[in-house]
Amino acid sequence: MPKPSGKAQLPSNPTLKEINWYKKQINWGELPPFYHLVASSVSESEGILQHGFDNAVKRLLDKRNWNLELLNGYEDDNGIIHSHEKPRIALHQAFTDRGFELWAFPYAKDMKIDNYVKENRFMEFQIWDPHTMKNLIRINQLHKFIGFYFERGDIADKAVILHAHKVVHKIITFLKKELNVKTVDGVSIKDFYQLCEKDSRACDDEIDLAKLMLGDDIKKD
Repeated sequence: MPKPSGKAQLPSNPTLKEINWYKKQINWGELPPFYHLVASSVSESEGILQHGFDNAVKRLLDKRNWNLELLNGYEDDNGIIHSHEKPRIALHQAFTDRGFELWAFPYAKDMKIDNYVKENRFMEFQIWDPHTMKNLIRINQLHKFIGFYFERGDIADKAVILHAHKVVHKIITFLKKELNVKTVDGVSIKDFYQLCEKDSRACDDEIDLAKLMLGDDIKKD
C-alpha cells in the first residue's frame, strides 16, 4: 500500500499480489514482460496446493496409486484407503535452460527411479510416469531473471525472487508431511542467488580496482 506521502512501498513480508502492485507503481502502471513471465510461474507454483486441477503433486498424493502391499495399507468397505507407511521420494532442485525446477524420484528398494515403471513389487507406487509425476514445479527463466536483477533490477525484482524461494520451501515442507521424503538436494534458489551475488560483488571489485589503477595512472601523468 502507498505511504501517506503517496509513494509506493513494499510491506516487510509481501504477498505476490503486493509485489506485483508495487512493481506497477514504480513502472508506470505496467508489469514488464520478463517480470510478468516469472511472477506468473511463481503464482502457478504457489497455487498447486490449493487449486483443484490435476498436477504432479496431486498425483504423488493419490493413494490409489500407492503400492499398499509394500506400505502396509488397505482399502476399507467404504472405499477409504488407509496406509501405515508413506511412499518414499527424493527431491531434487535444479536450474535448467528452462528455469528452476523441483523434481521427484521414487525408490525401488534403495535405488531412485527416473523412468516409467508399472506394478513393480519393489516400488511404492503402482505406476511411476516421469512425464507427469517427476517435475513438480517450474519457475520459467528464473536463472536469467536473477542474473538480470544483479545487472539492473529493482526492489520488486528482488522481492519476487525471494517470494519464489519461500513458495518452494513451503511446497517441500508440505511434501515432507504428506510423504516420506528421504533427501532434498540440488541447487536451491537461495544457493543460486547467493552465487550470482558473489559473482556480482567480484565484478564490482574488479571495476573498483580498475578505477583505482586508472586513478593512479592519471596521477603519474
